[in-house]
Amino acid sequence: MRRVKVRTPGTCGEFIQGWFAGNPCLVSSPIDRYSRITIAEGQGNLKLQKPKTVAMIEAVFRRYAIPEKEKDRLNISMASEIPLEKGMASSTADLAGMAAGLSAYFELGLTPAEVGAVCTAIEPSDNLMFPKLNLFNHIDGRVLKSFGGCVAADLLIIDFHGGIDTMSFNETQDDYSKQDLETFAEIVEQFEHGVKTKNLRDIGAACTRSAFLNQKRLKKPYLEILNELSVTYGGLGTVIGHSGTVIGIMHEQAHFQEKAFKKAFAEQIPETAYAKIYCNQLIPGGIEISREED
Repeated sequence: MRRVKVRTPGTCGEFIQGWFAGNPCLVSSPIDRYSRITIAEGQGNLKLQKPKTVAMIEAVFRRYAIPEKEKDRLNISMASEIPLEKGMASSTADLAGMAAGLSAYFELGLTPAEVGAVCTAIEPSDNLMFPKLNLFNHIDGRVLKSFGGCVAADLLIIDFHGGIDTMSFNETQDDYSKQDLETFAEIVEQFEHGVKTKNLRDIGAACTRSAFLNQKRLKKPYLEILNELSVTYGGLGTVIGHSGTVIGIMHEQAHFQEKAFKKAFAEQIPETAYAKIYCNQLIPGGIEISREED
């Protein structure tokens, strides 16, 4: 019996997001928090899946001409530790994982770029399916720039209350001023330089600039306070869900005064403002797949 297991990372939003060379774009920030999918040969249970999951299965079957009868033998189970509607790519992780899992199950050989294209045909998507960072048009799936590297650092994530409909948010994000466009071009350059030179401070600075630029579109009430605390206690910068509610403090554990940060945080931000605090790590993107045969 064929069986495919898939593990796809979520994100703490995006390192950067904006408009570049006439394109809406982002660089997702993958973290060690995952969506897991198992696709096995057995009794079909497509009717029990979420609408977006069904849409992805239909899209892959249609695009790659898989016989319809195969749907009746697909037994799918899904589980995720990625919070919903927080800007942590829960939806993209599920969709991309399903596309990659079906590719492995039917031996389609989809590349990360092809997985990205299938995902964006359904909804705006993060680019967590790529092992290395790139600047990605999250609407049409094109890669605008390849950075050729990853970011490895610790991340303290504050999950603020509320939720955002990413699709609705993306429908209103074409109002960048000339100054905003110029600023974002500088942010892209700074981020690219940071990745290529492995300079976490340049990367963190670019992320922070992108976070504050995004305040015009989706204001985060505590961003200024958290950024000040990050600077004071050895953080590298703020990484946000540009279309979500999370704010992450990027840091290196050895140089971050976490205890002092949390004490000051508790003094300045009320407990009623946030749901949880997560400790995660920034990791390379990419989808992990294992195949089994009984």
